[in-house]
Amino acid sequence: MKSRLVLPSVAVGLGLLVGCSAATLHMIPAPVLYKDDRIDLSQRLPPHLRSTQLQTFYATNRAPASSGKSGHYTAGENETVTLGTADVTLGDVDWRWEDLVASDRTDTIEHPRPARVDQVQEFGPLRGGEEMNEAEQTFVSRIDEHLAMTRNQDVVLYVHGYRVTFDEVSVLMASFARYLGHAATVSFQWPTNLHVWSYLTDCPRARKHIPDIERLIELVSHTKAERLNLVAYSCGSPLLADALVRLRARYSAEQSEALRQRFRIGNVIFAASDIDVKTFARESFLPIRELAAQIVVYISKNDSALGFASLVAGRSRVGRPDLSELTREDLAAFAADPRFEVIDVTDVRGAHEMGGMKGHGYWFANEWISSDVTISMRYPIPARQRCLQPGPLKNTWRLPADYPDCLVKRLIETYPDARRLPAPPPDLR
Repeated sequence: MKSRLVLPSVAVGLGLLVGCSAATLHMIPAPVLYKDDRIDLSQRLPPHLRSTQLQTFYATNRAPASSGKSGHYTAGENETVTLGTADVTLGDVDWRWEDLVASDRTDTIEHPRPARVDQVQEFGPLRGGEEMNEAEQTFVSRIDEHLAMTRNQDVVLYVHGYRVTFDEVSVLMASFARYLGHAATVSFQWPTNLHVWSYLTDCPRARKHIPDIERLIELVSHTKAERLNLVAYSCGSPLLADALVRLRARYSAEQSEALRQRFRIGNVIFAASDIDVKTFARESFLPIRELAAQIVVYISKNDSALGFASLVAGRSRVGRPDLSELTREDLAAFAADPRFEVIDVTDVRGAHEMGGMKGHGYWFANEWISSDVTISMRYPIPARQRCLQPGPLKNTWRLPADYPDCLVKRLIETYPDARRLPAPPPDLR
């Protein structure tokens, strides 16, 4: 595939990898708030960003794909973590910005919109440490340049699950960036194969990359971002959780408020999380709470992937918890913290997967749920202000039947300029 972008020269050694993913690449379904006739959030986007092409940042220890092979990185493992950017095009090849915006209102999960990674640009290795190397300086400065062009001054950092390609994750993050006002998004991409049975090998093996995720979080904290919102999915969740536990332990002498100012972590979002529920309650929760403004956990009783994971592990998972495994003290700690939210999406109507195991991909496949995830990626605001209703237990929440209507009305109140403009009258001359 020929590159369609001209890249600027950078002082560090840059590698350019161009290719096509072997997997079918597609955008996520448009969140429901983008389908309503009363609102058009694309009107708030500065004209210079109205494009079908988006850039997303990455750190990966996947091995680069060989020349002539499909994709940009493989399931093989590289010795170092490479920093870079991926240029993604959303929609059909000949789409203009207006076509992409129009497609938000008509797309369906049965006919997903295409997308592709045109090229990646490598900056060099992630090392960590007190002094940034040249690649790390470039990575930080390019994120700052991106932030300077957008209204959204937050960065989203994502840790994926297993059975995905580099290009799939890059398209996912570009899709969310589109719905976050062309936000700066970063993914940590660890090596994983595409076989179902890879769960038994890839997820445990990925634990050795936890220190790399910790270093990446600290590196992104050197940007000018107002907040860093963290998202983890499936068996990427224990990687993120343990990276945050390590980060808190490394600064054990500092008070939590000082650490929140240092790292500026807003939401930590766990979607369909494959974390042992006891481990999360007794080892992860407190350190993460001391770093983050808010913790959001999405759960579903219909998540078959986590049902299988629970069977393999012998304990329930955070994304499909069995509360009988927790003590009264565990549950009291969760209930006592208003900055901890559990969103039960079991009964939300619509799709709960987009390929993969039944009920596991709801956070991007379901247009209602993805709306709440998108807002949580943007603002660490309480669930009630996001139009959610209280569940049966304290700090548990559900999406009500009037969720889309409430959400659109609240957004129009907050952003009057997002109200959809009437169509211009026809030219009768």
